[in-house]
Amino acid sequence: MKRIVLTLTLALCCLAASATPQKMGKAKAKAPVAEGNAVVTVSNSKFEPKVLTVKAGTTVAWQNKEGAHTVIASKNGLFESDTLSAGQSFSYKFTKAGKYPYYCSFHGDAQGHDMAGTIIVVK
Repeated sequence: MKRIVLTLTLALCCLAASATPQKMGKAKAKAPVAEGNAVVTVSNSKFEPKVLTVKAGTTVAWQNKEGAHTVIASKNGLFESDTLSAGQSFSYKFTKAGKYPYYCSFHGDAQGHDMAGTIIVVK
């Protein structure tokens, strides 16, 4: 009995060792695309999510959970909030496809350092 078990074990090991490994394709994770309304949470001196993809026509609301923050478009002055206290929010409707970087004037800069984010608008 031991000989049969040993033979079967060796056969299985040889079979496993000779098996051809299969290449696994890389799965590309697509960022979900928001429609209608989307929310960016402002807390701990960061925007969450840092990058948000939405469809054209979507209104994005930045909801401040703590501290004092601003939401300012990095290019063209397209949008700019007043200073938001905890519990306040700011909204902007994105109508054209493109990348819209933004930042907090207290904790980031227009070059995208520190407290900054990007809205990506698709058709």
